[in-house]
Amino acid sequence: MEDHAWRSVEVVRNKQGEPHVLQQKVTVYTAGVSEESSGYTKPEVQHRLVPLQSLVEFDGG
Repeated sequence: MEDHAWRSVEVVRNKQGEPHVLQQKVTVYTAGVSEESSGYTKPEVQHRLVPLQSLVEFDGG
């Protein structure tokens, strides 16, 4: 079986100086022929930029 997930690659800033996370889509194999192949990830070509604030909750104190 396989599933998809997003792996964070790098934090970059946009033109306004706001931090964004560059993420790469990966295919995760959740069950394989052996124990070792379960959990194997294969990078995909698809990327996305996500605002850092949407991924992290900042505690003001």
